[in-house]
This record gives sequence, C-alpha cells and structure tokens, in this order.
Amino acid sequence: MHLKIARFVNLCLVALLAGLLVGVFIVELALLEVSASVYTAVEKPKHEVFAPIMPVFNTLVIASGLVMLLLIRDRKTWVFSLTAVGVVCTIALTTTTLLVNVPINSEIINTWSVDNPPAYWEQVRDRWNLFHAIRTVLAVVALFCLLLAAMMPQPQHQYPVDGGNFGSGQERT
Repeated sequence: MHLKIARFVNLCLVALLAGLLVGVFIVELALLEVSASVYTAVEKPKHEVFAPIMPVFNTLVIASGLVMLLLIRDRKTWVFSLTAVGVVCTIALTTTTLLVNVPINSEIINTWSVDNPPAYWEQVRDRWNLFHAIRTVLAVVALFCLLLAAMMPQPQHQYPVDGGNFGSGQERT
C-alpha cells in the first residue's frame, strides 16, 4: 500500500512538472519573434514567480521518486528499471536546471532592464531555450517511464493477516 501511495504522489508531481515544462516550452516558442524589451518584460516576472517555487517542487519530485525506489522490493524487474530511469531523468533535469537555467534566470532577474536589455540577449535566450528543451524531454521521458512502470503487473505479496494463516489472504473469524 505504501508503494501505491508513493507511486501516486510521484506520478502526480512528475505529470505536473512535465506539463509545466511543456507549457513553458510553448511560451518560449512564441517569444522567439519578439523584441529584446518585450522578451525581458515577459521573462523577468516569470522567473521571479518560479524562483521560490521550483526548488521545493523539484525536491519533492526527486524525494518521492527515491522513496518509491526504496519501496520496490524486487529490483530485478522492469517495474524497478523503468522507475529508476524515470527518477534518474528527474535528477538529470534538475541538475540541468541548477547548472544552466537558474544562473541565467538570476542574471535576467538581477541585471537586465526592460528599457535597456543587453546586446547579447538573443544568445542568452537561445542557450536557455536549448537547456529548457533538454529538461522538457527528460521530464516527458520520466513521465512515460513512470507511467509504464505503474501499468505493469505488480508482484502480489501475501502476508498473514492473522499471524498464522499465511497465504490465504483471509482472516479467521
């Protein structure tokens, strides 16, 4: 039962994360043709909103995935392997976020001005978009792997419910 709860929580979190990243990817595509000032005007408040939320959210995604891995008893199954790939993808996307996207976000929030964006803004935008695309793919792959693992037949472990009638699945009355 604990594994089912952990899997449910993790799937919900990863689905929300993947959906959010796909949505941001689509918004970023729409911003490819705007001016530097418009781009900066959109990006600054977007990053300011996400900055306090995403570290907590990504931590919950990874923690729930690790709990799920710890609760899977049989590690030599497709269920475990697919779950592990999903969790590794969430760790990889968070690593990419921390190493590339967050520093760029901080630069935009702290140093860019809507009235006077930097001359190199397009290079920054393109780098951010490239690594955002990578983490979006990782999130979608994670979600697919976790969904496949959840859909696979799970081993049924029977435990004695009355302390001595092992395997019957019924309590004595």
